Amino acid sequence: MTILSIAADVLWILSLSIMASATRTAWMRMEPDTRVPMMGGRLSRNVALPLPIVVAFLIGMALLWGHRHQTQLAYDVIFFGLRATLAAVIAMLHLQWLKGAMATLQAEGALKS
Repeated sequence: MTILSIAADVLWILSLSIMASATRTAWMRMEPDTRVPMMGGRLSRNVALPLPIVVAFLIGMALLWGHRHQTQLAYDVIFFGLRATLAAVIAMLHLQWLKGAMATLQAEGALKS
């Protein structure tokens, strides 16, 4: 385990915590029977809100597995860059999706005030 691997782990943890915090805030503003817009369809709140976090966690674990099996410095740097970039991109995509979903639900009057 190298310092780059640990730094990438920290960035993934920060990314997942930002996603979880935003999801919790959205969760608190929705009724239990709310159907959240997602990829052209609607899923229940209990599925739609945690799903992106679970997918991000699985992507992070796959990248972690690949990173931990590299022994050369060049590959270590490449994996760090990949993991650091994807952590930020996935968190931003999640926040953009959540913002759009909340705006749609607000327009429909489906959110608590």
